[in-house]
Amino acid sequence: MGYFLGLFIGPVIAGNIAQRYGWGSFFWLSLALTCFNFVTLLICFPETRFRRNSIPENSELRATTSSGQSIKQQDPGVESEQLENIERTITVGTGRPSKSQFKLWQTPEAAWKSILLRDIIAPFRLFLFPIILWAALNVAGPANVLLFWNLTESSVLSALPYNFSPSSVGYANFAFVVGGLIGLATAGPLSDWVAMRATKRNNGIREAEMRLPALIPYFFITVVGIVIGGVGYDRLWDWPVVLVVGYGFSGVCVTAVPTIAIAYAVDCYKPISGEIMVVATVIKNVCGFAMSYWVMPMAARRGFLAPAMVEFALTIGPMLLGIPIYFLGKHLRRLTRNSTVYAYGS
Repeated sequence: MGYFLGLFIGPVIAGNIAQRYGWGSFFWLSLALTCFNFVTLLICFPETRFRRNSIPENSELRATTSSGQSIKQQDPGVESEQLENIERTITVGTGRPSKSQFKLWQTPEAAWKSILLRDIIAPFRLFLFPIILWAALNVAGPANVLLFWNLTESSVLSALPYNFSPSSVGYANFAFVVGGLIGLATAGPLSDWVAMRATKRNNGIREAEMRLPALIPYFFITVVGIVIGGVGYDRLWDWPVVLVVGYGFSGVCVTAVPTIAIAYAVDCYKPISGEIMVVATVIKNVCGFAMSYWVMPMAARRGFLAPAMVEFALTIGPMLLGIPIYFLGKHLRRLTRNSTVYAYGS
């Protein structure tokens, strides 16, 4: 939510600063905020790789754990996995980061070189996992649809017949904010509801692929948003159509589709959820970097509809691949179940 709202609201701020103080001032603001974030992360963020005991040593927790042990003594039939779940449940919320986790420098682990190398190599290995690659493409596609509108909005909206001022071009991004908030509010609950309904029909057995049908309504919203926005650019339709339908529907797509796709990938590979986001971010940023070289030249040669349709293909194509993923996902998970990459999340 924070990431995408930052992308939505950033141009609003940039447009007003550019009009009043010049475009260079926005970069100085960005530099100041980046420095602030760096300092706060350095000082206030606990080290998550900190080595800790599996069960904190406090009397309250030991007593609770002892009760769990007594359960096992009273009923020898209790499975060890059930007892482990009990202990994990009573541990959540009982501790807090220790002061040593906030030290600016900590003694590295003895095997830090191999751990560092392992963490660098892990995302490259995950590119070969079809489910993770598919989820990453469904992050990159919608995010780069937003980038396409950001790259082109100033050229289109500031020219005839719209004649928007720099600040008005910035305010146009509120359409993304509204659409994005709708996507954020609906994607998670809808995918969970769809998965729960499918679980009940499957006699209570949950499969990760059960949340994928939730992408269907967002598929059609994405189609309408990109097509209307691209055709509206090309034929100079009234700006409310371009902003409300083109930008607004794209905002829904930008937040909803990655939410469902990443949730599915994490359901499949929980121990490596962090590495999944690394893969998604790399693909998204590489595609976004390349866009700066071809979008505006293509628009100059063939109009704005042509690059809009390229983005349409790059977004809708991976979403359509969700159909074979839905039917073959379980098989693909079996193929990767014995991978040593799972140990990286421990």
